[in-house]
Amino acid sequence: MGTFVSWNCRGIRSKIVDIKSIVNKFHPSCIALKETFLSSNIQFKLRGYNSVRQDAGTGINNSGGVCILTSNLYPRSTLPLHTPLQAVAVQIHIKSLITVYCVYLPPHDVITQQDLDNLVDQLPSPFILLGDFNAHSTLWGSGSTNSRGRQIEQFISNNCLSAQ
Repeated sequence: MGTFVSWNCRGIRSKIVDIKSIVNKFHPSCIALKETFLSSNIQFKLRGYNSVRQDAGTGINNSGGVCILTSNLYPRSTLPLHTPLQAVAVQIHIKSLITVYCVYLPPHDVITQQDLDNLVDQLPSPFILLGDFNAHSTLWGSGSTNSRGRQIEQFISNNCLSAQ
């Protein structure tokens, strides 16, 4: 398999040096970025990588946004998603075909269990779900469990997934 990187960068333009350092050190097949803070009028390119992105909102609270960068060394295709969530997905052929999904769930947004469960229905297997769910649970090492954590626990259980 290849190397996958997942990072909540909290502003991709100010982290370009860090992203290039990650690329130079690990040569990832795929980089999933959350909270890119990009808007449609801002270009973002990284040499050697293709990007698929869903941009943040516009205005004062220009928050969120997701992006998947895939190495030009591997064939890939973008998968359309039908969801109100901040999410993008690609299929990338490394040694075999794998679907990579990137999602950002803002901490104060109300997310329905149905919206989460519908994600899995849209993704061809096998898939890797990389995201910032703003969820805390003792199941993945947090000191406590919050309501979003319980919701993600249910999502994992409903869909026979594993948290890493």
